Amino acid sequence: YQLETPTDRYLRFQYLPSCFAEKHLNGVSGFIKLQFTDGKQWPVRCLYRGGRAKLSQGWYEFTLENNMGEGDVCVFELMKSRDVLLKVTVFRVMDTAGNYLNHHRSSPPTPLGH
Repeated sequence: YQLETPTDRYLRFQYLPSCFAEKHLNGVSGFIKLQFTDGKQWPVRCLYRGGRAKLSQGWYEFTLENNMGEGDVCVFELMKSRDVLLKVTVFRVMDTAGNYLNHHRSSPPTPLGH
């Protein structure tokens, strides 16, 4: 599932759409794991209601530690379904000169997949 990060960088939660949640998350409510492309994992609370999943506690820390900014696109890939593990690949927003935009850290992030 592909998701664009919200315009409000300080949003403390993120919704996943019902089609993804119903197909892959099996109504789970509790902590799941997000895995970044470097293999590091973060526990994130997932609340499942009405066919939608909301990532809350831990989501904000995940976005900060991975230097995510407004407009970056996250691709979620289900790696394990029993103990839910979602691999997250981030595609960064760049300007026409190839510079990363909207990131809170002074040093630019390393491009993913390199």
